[in-house]
Amino acid sequence: MHIPGIVFFAPRIRHNLVVLGVITALSSLWIVWLALRVSRLRWHFATGIGDGGHPELERAIRVHANAVEITPITLLLLLMAALTTARQSEIIALGTLFLAGRLLHAWGLSHSAGPSFARASGMILNFLMIGILAGQLIAILFR
Repeated sequence: MHIPGIVFFAPRIRHNLVVLGVITALSSLWIVWLALRVSRLRWHFATGIGDGGHPELERAIRVHANAVEITPITLLLLLMAALTTARQSEIIALGTLFLAGRLLHAWGLSHSAGPSFARASGMILNFLMIGILAGQLIAILFR
């Protein structure tokens, strides 16, 4: 079956999806590493549920939870962009900023429960990413 326009856009979409696949794989590995870190700390502190009053475990739990909260919506927005209007360079740039934001946030929160430059920078990058992607997708409606 031939659908007009699909053949023209298919190579670009395919390349976008390959890049997005790498970003998704790296994000997944990061979340698994954060979960293993929580498990290791639970074992170390002999704490099965909750944080047992251990600040280091509490921060590790929040770092993991925050990654699980932010990553899916960002990857979904990146997927929608990859399937619609985004160029491969945009997916690479936005994906790289997203991953950098995740790393900065995790590093900052892992070292301090209070405000930190890394934590704030990471969240700003991630919120900026979500805003840019959502804005681009909404703008498609008005073209």
